Amino acid sequence: MKNFVWGGLVVVLLAVGGYGLTGALQGLDLSPAPKASAPASSVPSPSPTPSASAPPAAALARFDPSATGAANLDLFKRTLEKAAQSTAASSVEAKTLTTALTGVGFNAAAMQQSADQTSANLQAPTLVVSVRLGAQCLVGQFVRSDASISTEIAAPIQTGACLIGRQSPAS
Repeated sequence: MKNFVWGGLVVVLLAVGGYGLTGALQGLDLSPAPKASAPASSVPSPSPTPSASAPPAAALARFDPSATGAANLDLFKRTLEKAAQSTAASSVEAKTLTTALTGVGFNAAAMQQSADQTSANLQAPTLVVSVRLGAQCLVGQFVRSDASISTEIAAPIQTGACLIGRQSPAS
């Protein structure tokens, strides 16, 4: 019964808390309580205390221009996800995504982005951004309907660009 209650709590937290859940659950012991027959330890185990001076590892992440596209793909994806979560999905623009990427060190001159509006002047259902890294392109797509991000490494097209179709300046 306790596992069911904990599972229900997690579902409620997911529904209410959304994307910040990992930090909210950090340090929470979700393991089942010891059986009544098991002897309880009289000495509590020390719990780790976060260091106020050490920022989380993700905060230290920066683009490494000497690394391969594959080595930078995780940073690229995490940065796009964080940018997409910073506002309502209907408010995300391609500029939101490229600004976040430049904030962690990706070169704005190597970026391309799709237009925020369709040719019918409607809000684009998806936004695509790319960063050219030598002979590779990091390509990220934001899907407005579910606020999801997908990323991949692709080869540039024959012109040397990463994206085809109508684009807007990434500056």
